Amino acid sequence: MTSALPRSCAALCAAVLLSVTAHAADTGWLSELGGRIERRGGGTSVVLAKSWVTDSDLARLAALPGITRIDLSHTRITDQGMMHLRDLKNITELDLYYAEQITDAGITPIRGWTKLVRANLRGTKITDTALATLANLPNLLALDLGFAQLTDAGIQQLAKLGNLRELVLGGNKLTGQALQLLYSLPRLESLDISGKQRTDSGLWSVAVVDASMDPIGSLRELRTLNLAGAPMSGRALDKLKPCQKLETLDLYGCAKVGDDAIAALSALRSLRWVDLSGTAVTAAGAEKLRRALPRAIVLTE
Repeated sequence: MTSALPRSCAALCAAVLLSVTAHAADTGWLSELGGRIERRGGGTSVVLAKSWVTDSDLARLAALPGITRIDLSHTRITDQGMMHLRDLKNITELDLYYAEQITDAGITPIRGWTKLVRANLRGTKITDTALATLANLPNLLALDLGFAQLTDAGIQQLAKLGNLRELVLGGNKLTGQALQLLYSLPRLESLDISGKQRTDSGLWSVAVVDASMDPIGSLRELRTLNLAGAPMSGRALDKLKPCQKLETLDLYGCAKVGDDAIAALSALRSLRWVDLSGTAVTAAGAEKLRRALPRAIVLTE
C-alpha cells in the first residue's frame, strides 16, 4: 500500500503533464501568429488583434474548445474565413474593428450566435444587408457600427434590439431621420454618433441638426453621449433635459454651441464630464457652468 501511492501520483502527474503539453501544441500556432489566449470571467478569449492570422487559420481556431470571445481587429481576414466560425454557438463577444475585408457575407455566418452580447464591426464594409442578421440576435447589448456603409432606411431594422445598452453609429452617411430608431431603444445607456468617414464620394457623418435631438432626448437611461462635431445649435441641447442620468457629454468641435447652451447643460445635474473644446462657449460661459455643476470636469481649449 505504501508503494502504490507514489506510483499513482506519478501516473497522475504524467497525465497532467501530457495534457498540458498537448494543449500547448494545439495552441502554439496562435503565439506564432502574434496571438494569445486569455481566460477571464469564466470564459476563454482568443486574441488575434493586429496579427498575421489568415482565413485558413480560422479553421484551426474553430476547433479550439470553450471559446467565448474572439478578437480579430485590425486583421486581413475575409468573408471566407468567417465561414469557418459559423458553428461557434457560444460566442458572447466578437471584435472585427477595422477588419476591412469583411462585408455583409462575413456577417452571415454569425446568424446562429444567439448568445452574442457585444459586437464591434467598426470600419468593416458592411451595409444594411448585414443589419438584418444582427437584428435577430436577441441578446445583443453593445453594438459598434461606426464608419461602415449604412443608410437611413436600413438602420431601422435595429428597432428589434430593444435591450441594447450601447450603440455607435458615427461615420456613416445618415441623416436625422436615422435617429428615429432611438425611440425603439429606450434602454440605451451609451450613444456615439460622432466622427466623419472620408470616402470616394465625400465625407460621411451623422447629420445631427436641431430637429434630430428629439429622439436623443427620449433616452432617459442615457449616461454617455458623444456628439463631437455635430452641427446642431446650443439651443438644441435643451432637448436633453429628460436625460437626467447623463454623466458624460462630448461636444468637441460643435462650432454652433455657444453660451446659449449653458442653461441647458446646467440642468443636467448628474453631469460629471463635458468637453466644450472647439465650441463657441466663452471662458465666462464655461466658468458659469463650473459654478452650476461643481462636481463636473469642464474641458475647454
